[in-house]
Amino acid sequence: MNILDRMIGAFAPGLALQRARNRTALAAVMRYDAATTGNRANSWKPVRSDADAAGAQRERLAAVARDMVRNTPFAVRAQQVIASNVVGNGIIPKIVTKDAAVRESVLRVIEQHFDTSDIDADGRTNLYGLQRLATNTVVESGEVLIRRRRRFASDGFALPFQLQVLEPDYLDNTKIETRADGSKIDHGIEYDAIGRRVAYWLWSEHPGAGWQKSLRFESRRIAASEVLHVYRQDRPGQNRGVSWFAPIALTLQDLADHQDAQLMRQKIAACFAAFRVTVDGEPTGTDVADLSGGLIPGRIQNLSPGEDIRFAVPPGVEGYDEFTRSVLRSVAAGMGITYEALSGDLSNVNFSSGRMGRLEMDRNVAAWQMLMLIPQMLQPIGAWAVEGWRLIQQDAAAAVKLDWVPPNRPLIDPNREITALRDKVKAGFASRSSVIRELGYDPERVMEDIAADNASADVIGAAFDSDGRNTGASAAQPNNGVIDVQQ
Repeated sequence: MNILDRMIGAFAPGLALQRARNRTALAAVMRYDAATTGNRANSWKPVRSDADAAGAQRERLAAVARDMVRNTPFAVRAQQVIASNVVGNGIIPKIVTKDAAVRESVLRVIEQHFDTSDIDADGRTNLYGLQRLATNTVVESGEVLIRRRRRFASDGFALPFQLQVLEPDYLDNTKIETRADGSKIDHGIEYDAIGRRVAYWLWSEHPGAGWQKSLRFESRRIAASEVLHVYRQDRPGQNRGVSWFAPIALTLQDLADHQDAQLMRQKIAACFAAFRVTVDGEPTGTDVADLSGGLIPGRIQNLSPGEDIRFAVPPGVEGYDEFTRSVLRSVAAGMGITYEALSGDLSNVNFSSGRMGRLEMDRNVAAWQMLMLIPQMLQPIGAWAVEGWRLIQQDAAAAVKLDWVPPNRPLIDPNREITALRDKVKAGFASRSSVIRELGYDPERVMEDIAADNASADVIGAAFDSDGRNTGASAAQPNNGVIDVQQ
């Protein structure tokens, strides 16, 4: 009791007792077990640092993740699963404009530049390969840099720029500066006085390439308008990304060590086929080498008096599969994918369980697409493409932009799922276009393809069930309020 409580207790004991009861009740209500500092909380390491306080740990995490991807099967599998689901064959551009002529003009340029290796400054892959490369780097290193390399018209490209995908190691982390006007450079990223990114300080070569490769190994200031910085933002104010393997790196490495130990255990056990035992401890008679070299079916081995042969019993591996599954479930949860996708184990999956797990993973994939890759990488690239098209066409008046359509989502059970989607459209719960987008296709392109197919069929006089004009619905019931599209 403090001095005030003691004074109140001397003159109004009832009031003092009520204050004490209220204080005890308040303490009970406001207590959080997770905030305790007892023995149960010894494994926690709570710190109040900001999202970018990792510093050198970010670089080490990236190096650890790269080593795991190089040498640990399930690490590279996790990376492949994420990239294959986020990018697939590519997140494709969709041209949005009301002018059909403009659309065709932009489409020709986009296909010529994006669908070929012209877009790649290294000349290795197309835009969709760069999407996968960027996604792999984000998963592995936590972030990726994409630099626009401007080109002259004389270089012969459909659009006057190329893209260069860079690992985050190109950022000059030694560049730290605070200026009087409020601007600053924080580990290679330059901000203005109100916190906007204005430039990146990038090394001329990868630091891991060796300093001896260049006589002028230095960082240069590149305007932020020329660099895209792609990473998953998990906390407010987070300016850098962290490897996605951070929560599960130790767990996955422990599993790899456990597998190596089990394999070595079995190999050592297999090296000892039999043990020869003598009475006095001194081997006599036939040498052990002769015995081990002659273990063949039907052999009869003569033993000296008092000798015995005991065959080795290799250790079992009981519980190994269950332990491995348990660890891989933790790894899959930490990476945001399903256990089945990570392990390839479909032994306990039916349609319902597979679909439920897939739905949860699809939500993560959609978030990585719509909240990271598309706004941070593809929308700026689309703006660069439109800007380049205007320079070539010298047309600044046409209203045009690029939207992006994620890859199609493979169906687990097409017979059931297609039927459900069709019924949803027929019931009016969804539009045909929304279902087409849900399947990962561009509705406009699908309708254009359908119209082209129907026109081609009309030319040769062919009729297909896929053409709604040839189904029996409208022809059989022309007077039941159904519009006959053939009329």
